[in-house]
Amino acid sequence: MEKRRQILIKSLQDKDDHIRSAAAEALERLEIRSKVATMEKLVLEGEKVEKLRAIYALAALRGSEVAHILVKALKDSVEDVRASAIRALGAIADKSVLPDLVSMLKDSSPTVERAAIDALMNFKEPQLMGPLMGMLKSKNAGVIEKAIEALVDSGDKRIEEAMLFFAVKGNLNMRYRAIQALGLMEG
Repeated sequence: MEKRRQILIKSLQDKDDHIRSAAAEALERLEIRSKVATMEKLVLEGEKVEKLRAIYALAALRGSEVAHILVKALKDSVEDVRASAIRALGAIADKSVLPDLVSMLKDSSPTVERAAIDALMNFKEPQLMGPLMGMLKSKNAGVIEKAIEALVDSGDKRIEEAMLFFAVKGNLNMRYRAIQALGLMEG
């Protein structure tokens, strides 16, 4: 890591603004990576704000160690912490965490459920169709709207019946998204 740091520090003196900016961002990430153990401790034991700051810092990184820490945060009692961890995992888009994200579709908080749907939208995996279709049965209109939004881009014919229903019976946002889906789906 020291060789990386030396190159990045030297790059801070580059003539090009973009190179200097990229070097500064990379150095910041190296600094965060050097404190992953501290970040993990904050995620698991810190106060709410400390947990959130640690999660957002970790979201800038990649790798199985980071994903593992963020998955641990999914079990936190605070909905904002769970939702933030979900958003971070969605941004990382590591397929190994798909089962963990799908499990969050069953959270007691609609905020967390919507965050899970958002995160799953970063994965273009056919096996997500079933869990996302299941979210159309939610009692929370915002969750249903988010699920319809996630399904719209699939263009998959399997969503036709549900989209026909929501195009007629849904609220304004549901109808709008369902109508979009009807135009995008396969023959």
